[in-house]
Amino acid sequence: MERQGSSKKDAKLIAQNLKNIDSCLLPLLNKWLETGEANNNVLYYGYSLNSLMDKYEMYFTGALLTLDWIIKDPATACKALAEGIQ
Repeated sequence: MERQGSSKKDAKLIAQNLKNIDSCLLPLLNKWLETGEANNNVLYYGYSLNSLMDKYEMYFTGALLTLDWIIKDPATACKALAEGIQ
């Protein structure tokens, strides 16, 4: 809640969604939880944690959940990103 300025309600929803992320993203989540570090350039269908945070001005959890979406449904997620997330 403190790192991202999330409300208690939002933090609960985010935490629930993070429980279901792809296992390849768990090391990023664990590192962030332990150290606060949010830095990674591994590409998934042309997007990385850093590129999502920089280009789309996402917080760590938003970028991580977006990477999860890209991994699980790349066609839909990449199309939405290319068209611009509202």
